[in-house]
Amino acid sequence: MLNPYRSPAGRYRCQTIVRRSIFTATLSPVVSPEEAHMFWDTIRHEFRDASHHGFACRTGTDLLYEKSSDDGEPAGTAGHPILSVMQKKKITNSVLVVSRWFGGIKLGTGGLIRAYSGAAAQCIEEAPVFLYIPHIRAELSFPYEFMGIFEKYAALHKLRVDDRAFTDRIYIKAEIPSVSCEESLRDLTDLSAGRIIIKKGEEFYIPVPQPKI
Repeated sequence: MLNPYRSPAGRYRCQTIVRRSIFTATLSPVVSPEEAHMFWDTIRHEFRDASHHGFACRTGTDLLYEKSSDDGEPAGTAGHPILSVMQKKKITNSVLVVSRWFGGIKLGTGGLIRAYSGAAAQCIEEAPVFLYIPHIRAELSFPYEFMGIFEKYAALHKLRVDDRAFTDRIYIKAEIPSVSCEESLRDLTDLSAGRIIIKKGEEFYIPVPQPKI
């Protein structure tokens, strides 16, 4: 069974300036550690003139893979602060790179941690984020007289109807939240007095836009 997760809707970038140092944070969805590291390489190539590229990624929904790098900054001042923000914001299947252009003023250990974590937090808070909710596709068929009951149940329990066909019976292609799928199918069987025919299909994700965090 798939697990729900939060991830950015697409690539997002923002910029902050701290004591003349420029911090550019770039956030992107990814599906694997390999893709995350390729994205890091892409940003390093795009901003070749930057002094450092603090990096963090989180992938997976059950067994999480987490990785971070300070990329030449003092140990623990760049990558880990970025990763900590991603953990706090509960973002996964994502990569976040904060590129820094040194402005001539040293920020110190505490200043670097605040600058990198602040840039990461701003980027995640501003970026459009989706909650990916597992659903199961199901093909249903039932007599015409059951249609009214089905429509009320579907609206109440957030079943999405993808397609309908009307022949000797009504045929429905539905998308049912995985967490309540078995219960919903039992309910529909009981409500139809066993006259509904159900064929379960694959499990997949539906992205749902989330309020800014």
